Amino acid sequence: MSNINNSNDTNSQASLSTYVSRQIAVYKTDKKLIEFNDKLNAAPITTYAHIHAQADDGEDGRKIYSNIGIVLQDYSNGTGDKTVRVTANISPDEAEYIFSKVHSGIEKFEFASDKIFGQPDENGYSKVTKLKIIRSTVGSDGKPRNYPWYVECENGKGIAEKNKTGGTYCKSQSFISENKVFINLNDLDFFKLMNRVSSYIRIWESQYGASLMITGRNAIEEQASENQQK
Repeated sequence: MSNINNSNDTNSQASLSTYVSRQIAVYKTDKKLIEFNDKLNAAPITTYAHIHAQADDGEDGRKIYSNIGIVLQDYSNGTGDKTVRVTANISPDEAEYIFSKVHSGIEKFEFASDKIFGQPDENGYSKVTKLKIIRSTVGSDGKPRNYPWYVECENGKGIAEKNKTGGTYCKSQSFISENKVFINLNDLDFFKLMNRVSSYIRIWESQYGASLMITGRNAIEEQASENQQK
């Protein structure tokens, strides 16, 4: 048995003691789970037209990103400490890209995202997330697959290196895997997940983006007025 739920608390008058979930959508089986969470952040006024934060400087000195968080859990061996939990992030554009492929009914699809981030530990290792999303209608045995969508997430650590353009990548042969979880879904269940994620992004952009755009454009007009008076 499986089901997809949206656990957002619809009671806008909930007390502060009530737990408020960031979960957008979740798919569960008796052994595994995949969920998508709200980790969206607005761009600062100085780059208001970006709408979403894109490695912008936060007040605590850390970079701020706008993401959709993905969590996979495997509790086939038990719950609590026996549960294997892995996480990864995708950008709003990546989420919309994946949904566009699901919506189009694509026959074959493959998406991969490897990221290394955070401050290195005492041994020089930073956090690494690896995400893979594949659609294949035929298995390695040549038989049709009832669950063509395959989502795999792996967490570990590696040594970060810079490329010529300033980007960061994981040094070859330095990756150490710590946990990995995969899940298979049918077309309808994966469509439901990505449809809800896409809908949430659009609603978020209409609510926060509109206010940000007005504030940003007003700031530009104020700057122009000040410059004319000088």
